[in-house]
Amino acid sequence: MKKIVLLTFVTFLIITLTACSTNKITELEPAEETNEEILGFKIEKILLSKGYQTLEPKVETITKDNKTKLSISFGLIECSGVTIDKITKKNNEINIYTNRLLEDDKTQLAIPQATVLLDKILDGKTDNYKFNIINKNYSPIELKFGKTEILNNIYAQFKIAPNSIPDVSLIRQKDSFVWNIVFNGIFDRGNLQAPLINLNVKADALTGEIIDSDKDIVSDYIDDGMILDYIPKKYLLYKQENLNNNETIDVLWLYDLEKKEKHQIYETNHSIYLSKFSPDHKNISLIENDNGVTNIYLINIGKKVIHKITPVGHSHTWNMEWKNANNLYFIDNSSKGSSIVFLYSIKDNNVDEIYKIPKNISSFDIEDDLLVLTEYDDKKINKAIFITEDGVSFDKIDIGHNISFLDKNTIVYLKNISDKNEDKLFLYNVKDKKMKTQTDINVINYLQIKPEVLLLIEKNSCENDYKLLYYNTAKDKVREIARINNEKIYYDEELNKGYISLSPPLENSKRHIIYSIDLNKMKIKDK
Repeated sequence: MKKIVLLTFVTFLIITLTACSTNKITELEPAEETNEEILGFKIEKILLSKGYQTLEPKVETITKDNKTKLSISFGLIECSGVTIDKITKKNNEINIYTNRLLEDDKTQLAIPQATVLLDKILDGKTDNYKFNIINKNYSPIELKFGKTEILNNIYAQFKIAPNSIPDVSLIRQKDSFVWNIVFNGIFDRGNLQAPLINLNVKADALTGEIIDSDKDIVSDYIDDGMILDYIPKKYLLYKQENLNNNETIDVLWLYDLEKKEKHQIYETNHSIYLSKFSPDHKNISLIENDNGVTNIYLINIGKKVIHKITPVGHSHTWNMEWKNANNLYFIDNSSKGSSIVFLYSIKDNNVDEIYKIPKNISSFDIEDDLLVLTEYDDKKINKAIFITEDGVSFDKIDIGHNISFLDKNTIVYLKNISDKNEDKLFLYNVKDKKMKTQTDINVINYLQIKPEVLLLIEKNSCENDYKLLYYNTAKDKVREIARINNEKIYYDEELNKGYISLSPPLENSKRHIIYSIDLNKMKIKDK
């Protein structure tokens, strides 16, 4: 029975199946068919691939559960689809008879791929069979320079270090074929002062010659360092690690985004672990780590005055949160199995012990008198999440990580789904004790940019980059803003600009560089 499948455009590749072997392929012209056994079969999947990883025809056999499957790649063809008319067997040869389909509005350069289940298992080892794809009305297109060769040529010629997968398309121009390669947000190794670029290259697939290229700079260099905190349109707070006489010196810097000036705030021969602006932007809190012994400091930006506020005998502080412009909460984990919540008042210049919690806390946030926290467990990504008002009674709401208050009634957190290796975003309503989740999004990180708006960073599972998503929690609406190459970003919504710290993908590079990125140029790829 003749089996015909009409194909629509599909841009993804067939999922590679396990326990398979690749067999030798011969392309034959139609000939008189004699003494061939007709094999029954069922087409499970057939599609047009534009991955262009392998242009040559091939057949892989998969034997499992006493069944034989054929994974067929037909080679590069200009078509709108293919048919598999019949499959026959003669001795140790398997013949696959095919035709191409041509519909004017659907014809394209692609690699048809099919998964076929044979009615009967092939006898013996499938490696002993020779597979012939017999093309009745076409011949696969042969290109001297495939996708891999062209990409290697571009990497060398343009001195780029790709950190994401480029968009690749193949175009026919009369009797020639042209590779169109688009890179977004890649490193220009020749210009680290403005290294992030978009690059579009066209190359002849028959000669390998670069026909045309266009480079667009999408980043501006700010300084070397790692961003610690950010105030939109006002300040970046970052640290640098400098080597002086074989001793590492950490320096805290304040960068004025409007004046484009930087000012040194603090210097230490210990490690700056964490630093945050106060809500009124007048003070900076800082945790300093000396081989596991911590101290906490308060820095007045205007007066340039530094106060050490570490309580005596409590030198294991890893978390701090500003409740408001006057009150800083921090948690000490000096004792095993318990933590102490402290409150520092700027107005009174005093540290008070609020309460002792019979758990070691790994992270927390505070809203009014409500504390949300995760219990420390170094063996688990998801940790027990509790809420408390008095440090005595605790309500466990779920397990997860990366917790924060969206508002006084809503807690935001991520939960790792281990069997999918993904993280999902959850919103928990404190009043009605209900939760909702964004089940379709693999959220690597998030930040709040408005009372009801979160910026989500989603790992793109098919490529080595991230989606930047604007999530209105009240309307439960998500829209994509841009594609980025880093999982942590600080965002200016008004200018649609991002600030990131990146380590150039160069051999043995430990350098961190801070850039601003024009997100209007970080193109959203067509679905």
